[in-house]
Amino acid sequence: MSKLCRYFPVEMWCFILLTLLTGVLSSIRKGPSNSVKKVGDTVQLICKTDTNSCEGIDWTKMEGSQSGTAFYRSAYGQLNPKKFANYVVSSDARDGCIVTISNLSLTDSGVFTCSEERNQIEEKKNAVLLVIEASPCSPRVLDAEIAKGDSVSISCSVNLHSDYIKPSSVQLVWLNSNFSLRSIASNESASSNLTLPYSSKAEQNETLRFRCSLSLSVNQDGTLYDQSSPNIEICSFPTRTVLYPVTEIKFNENQEQFAKGETVLCKAEGHPPPAYEWKDKDEQVVSNVGSYTITEKSSPGDVFECTAKNSVKGVPHSISKSLTVTEFLETKALRKELSSASSPVTPTGLLVAIVGLLLYEI
Repeated sequence: MSKLCRYFPVEMWCFILLTLLTGVLSSIRKGPSNSVKKVGDTVQLICKTDTNSCEGIDWTKMEGSQSGTAFYRSAYGQLNPKKFANYVVSSDARDGCIVTISNLSLTDSGVFTCSEERNQIEEKKNAVLLVIEASPCSPRVLDAEIAKGDSVSISCSVNLHSDYIKPSSVQLVWLNSNFSLRSIASNESASSNLTLPYSSKAEQNETLRFRCSLSLSVNQDGTLYDQSSPNIEICSFPTRTVLYPVTEIKFNENQEQFAKGETVLCKAEGHPPPAYEWKDKDEQVVSNVGSYTITEKSSPGDVFECTAKNSVKGVPHSISKSLTVTEFLETKALRKELSSASSPVTPTGLLVAIVGLLLYEI
């Protein structure tokens, strides 16, 4: 109410106005917020007041189509302690009047109202509390290793009272980096059980991060729709990257000719990432990494072989590819220079080529 003073240039008139209005207007500044919680959680419903207390505040709960049941009256304190044993009403110097409900169950769902009556004028603020019961994911544990072509079958489910929502506003969703699958509730009974299965074949290069979420909207009259209602995670599985055997090897982005002194990069796809091994013409291992530099002792015609290996679910896989040294690096440079019409042969390039040819003859 203090904001009203800005419309009155005379402070005395402002003071008189506030004095008159104090006994008429409600002290409730903000009512409780809609909330979605899981069974066993704790929730706080806050009724903000100018007095920063529960003075003059009453709390009621409406369940379905029933009339509201009072569980707190400012004049008497908490009521019906047997039915509302897990409800605690307290004053807070900052927030006002707070209802704390611990160890929530499905039956705690309802429309909660904080109200105040002054001079036969009643002010009410409503909010929906929806308690859901989520079952564990099925299966409880996803396989640690999922290979290309494996079947993946999962399911999630949730129980909730639908008295306070429209069925079309409820969605149970499996989320993953590559897809989303939605199931919309259509059961209009007093309680609903939603189950969402998912089944697929694992694909190569796929990362699986399955998360089942409940998406819904509610408002004060128990229908639709609160834009700020967040998605509630029902269950999830750890990230899995699909395993697959090593595939085709490539040398230097499909380069075909290689010379003495040249570095060759052997690369293959696969998960887990493949290990590499290079062998020379005598079957001797010359490198255990993906890249190999053809040695100075090599000659045109020498053969080197790269093998990429990995293991998928205990089964070893490997693939090999060979290369043949075709010429010296210096000769290759000359060939490249001669083949370029726009680049005339330079004296330096010619000299390098001649020296390379002489060394080859030796």
